[in-house]
Amino acid sequence: MFHSNTLNILFQSTGAVFMTLGRGAALRVASDLSGGTPLESIKCRVTKTTDGPIEACKKIIAEGGIQNLWAGSFSRTIEGILLGAFFLLGSNAAKKQVFAMGGSKTAAALAGGLVGGLAQAVVMTPAGMVFTSLNLNRGKKGYEDDNFLTVTKRIYQERGLNGMFCGGGPMAMRQATNWMSRSCFTEIARTTFRMSEFGLLGEIGAGAIGGIGSCWNTPIETIRVYLQADVGAGKDAKTPVEYWNDIVEEQGYSGLFRGVTPRGIQAIWQTVFMVTVPNLLGI
Repeated sequence: MFHSNTLNILFQSTGAVFMTLGRGAALRVASDLSGGTPLESIKCRVTKTTDGPIEACKKIIAEGGIQNLWAGSFSRTIEGILLGAFFLLGSNAAKKQVFAMGGSKTAAALAGGLVGGLAQAVVMTPAGMVFTSLNLNRGKKGYEDDNFLTVTKRIYQERGLNGMFCGGGPMAMRQATNWMSRSCFTEIARTTFRMSEFGLLGEIGAGAIGGIGSCWNTPIETIRVYLQADVGAGKDAKTPVEYWNDIVEEQGYSGLFRGVTPRGIQAIWQTVFMVTVPNLLGI
């Protein structure tokens, strides 16, 4: 009897884990394919060039048609499946632990975002490396035939497995602060500002506040893009401090916030999918 009850509990627990993984994967892939990937393409182009968001969008389309905005979608979909699954599982587990300790909803959201964001960084560092290289080297001489596999092979041959994780520090910091901010600000808007009382529109508005609020860490993302772009092009990576100093010297402090407009829209998009929808589902 004891053995049977133990097995039932185990199966229920395993089923719940797989359901959470599946929901997270589906939500993230839906976010990317419906708009997240084009916004990422535009953001990377704006961050590394002098183009504005509209100009960057026009140039990307001119280089390969509107479908070019979704360049790298294969790697982004694989990445999205893993990112969404890892994030929702880590976030859900952390929030449950905080609630079990008597913590508030805001504290739970903060912890959930932190753990979920760090879990994502393990997958996102190599995937982001490939996507950034594909995006920024597109159309350049010597990179005409680049795809997910060729970029991965080139980086691995030049730098080994560690090369795929260049920029891991900035990536982990970005993801942790991203999702801590998105989750925490969204929960503050929902509860403190009582936006959840306004139904679906209020929940989406709270997610928008969470997404915009997370953009304070844009300099971390700018440094990550520069670092991974250099590695993807076969150049030696600098330290984050060196990139910071170079950007400030060449462009001023505003250069650290290049790409903040498409990033802000992308942040809202992802927060609604990965924070607001789980809140509505009670996950």
